[in-house]
Amino acid sequence: MGKIKDYDKLKEIIEKFNINGFIEDIRPISNGIINTTYVVTFKNKGETKKYLLQKINTNIFKEPYRLMKNIENVTNYIRNKDKDCKDSVTVISTKEGAPLYVSEDEFSHKEYYRVYNYIDNSITYNKSINKNVVYNTGKAFGHFQKILRNYPMELLEETIENFHNTKKRYSDFLESYKLDAVGRKEKAYQEICDVMSRQEVCSIIVDLLNKKKIPYRVTHNDTKVNNVLMDPKTGEPIAVIDLDTVMPGSGLYDYGDGVRSAASTALEDEKDLSKVSIDMELFKAYTDGYLSEMASYLKPAEINNMVNSIRIITLELAMRFLSDYLNGDTYFKTNYEDHNLDRTKNQLKLVKNIEDKMPEMEEYVKSCYKKYKGISKVKKNS
Repeated sequence: MGKIKDYDKLKEIIEKFNINGFIEDIRPISNGIINTTYVVTFKNKGETKKYLLQKINTNIFKEPYRLMKNIENVTNYIRNKDKDCKDSVTVISTKEGAPLYVSEDEFSHKEYYRVYNYIDNSITYNKSINKNVVYNTGKAFGHFQKILRNYPMELLEETIENFHNTKKRYSDFLESYKLDAVGRKEKAYQEICDVMSRQEVCSIIVDLLNKKKIPYRVTHNDTKVNNVLMDPKTGEPIAVIDLDTVMPGSGLYDYGDGVRSAASTALEDEKDLSKVSIDMELFKAYTDGYLSEMASYLKPAEINNMVNSIRIITLELAMRFLSDYLNGDTYFKTNYEDHNLDRTKNQLKLVKNIEDKMPEMEEYVKSCYKKYKGISKVKKNS
């Protein structure tokens, strides 16, 4: 196999970091959709070790040092507090002690590179209908919130403003609707009406935060199955990864998006809407995993809005797709003209299915919460 493109440049960059040994191999990872990632293999005194080298996408993450401050502080906190930690993301500093190395491309634009440890003997799943995998995904993100429940929030930066602020997303949608930049309003008439009919839903979590009925927590903000490394033999979670969107927020958004992504029966751009629904068994599996870790630490308003959060985050994504469609597809990558409209229809169908199942889901959350809250009390008293 020949050298990858920019091998010599990447070799020069990785050598700026505090790693012993010599480079044996550099290979690109193709499944990342935001940052550019490479696995670099080092050999030192007969021992082989791997690292992840990443070039940060500064179109999305405009302040890389603030981003790395969050990641360094959170990962250090996890290592110090989590006695059950099997492995964790570790930031490798440069030889000067910095979390990033800054280079330049051929146009003199700054490029920001970072290095993490590579967690070997692990597996990720892009999507799974296996209840055990979904349970362990919920457990991993629940554990993540549990360990960080007392994290000093003043240390946490907001790296993407209003990332999960459904009230603001609704305002942005209204602006896109009024502007109708590319004349698509009439074609999306039904979807616009469907979103507008749910305006009040958009304010629920934001208002609870503002009224201090629920706390700000350290939130991951991308709680998908593929952001949990799992043990290939036992299936148990090893580490939560992809911490770029770690910010202050509501844990409800993390839980809701975890269920939305893990328990949906179809991809986000499935055109056959008869295939789009929430799989109740996978919803139960994720909820079990999450509450097995977090039941003792949630506020009453968080418990009461867990199911609501699944609807709200799904509606938020529908609004984002619809706003982008009305704006002329300026944010999400599209493969054809009405791709974002199809995504909108898909997520609105999922919203409707969630709404139909909410009574059943509410009952399950209550019973599951009581079960794990009871187990926690027994452990404390034993």
